[in-house]
Amino acid sequence: MTNKKIVLKVAEARSRDVGRGIVRMDPKDFEGLGCEVGDVVGIFGKRMTAAKVMPTYTEDRNKGIIQIDGIIRENAQIGLDEKASIEKVVYEPARKITLSPITISGLRGEKDTRYIGRLLEGLPLVVGDRVRATLFGSKSCDFKILSTTPKEGVLIIQPTTVIRIELKEGEQKRRLKISYEDIGGLGKQIQRIREMIEL
Repeated sequence: MTNKKIVLKVAEARSRDVGRGIVRMDPKDFEGLGCEVGDVVGIFGKRMTAAKVMPTYTEDRNKGIIQIDGIIRENAQIGLDEKASIEKVVYEPARKITLSPITISGLRGEKDTRYIGRLLEGLPLVVGDRVRATLFGSKSCDFKILSTTPKEGVLIIQPTTVIRIELKEGEQKRRLKISYEDIGGLGKQIQRIREMIEL
């Protein structure tokens, strides 16, 4: 890891970015970190996770924010409007990862495992993270990273990464957190619901 760190306020990601393993920051903050578009950064809340960094859209600039989806927020154990510490990180290729499905059943055999592996290629992760693979259009499946080789640090899934899926009893019964941006295309309605909840 480098020693350049910045602190930004956590904001909601746009629904199109959910599950892609990316965060968005103001391009002027890239300089403070010494990073470029597509570099991997560590996001530090109560826990550390990693994501690729992309620029915010023009209308979201000069606000001192980092846009993070619900999956990455859960991985970092950080909430909206909280402060996150961001740092450029060094990563290694993952040689092997073991996944446990959280939201889908019926995965069978090596063919499904290879397909899931291809969907997750290029994704930064650390052990214990939740990751999302988008299957067949809009259907998605979330997985928990149970173990990796190397065992520690930030890893990136490569075409050569060996993927193993471990099915556990009762895995589908685990409660899944859903965030507002998981529900795409309902911006105005979600804002009204959020305002009603806050009353």
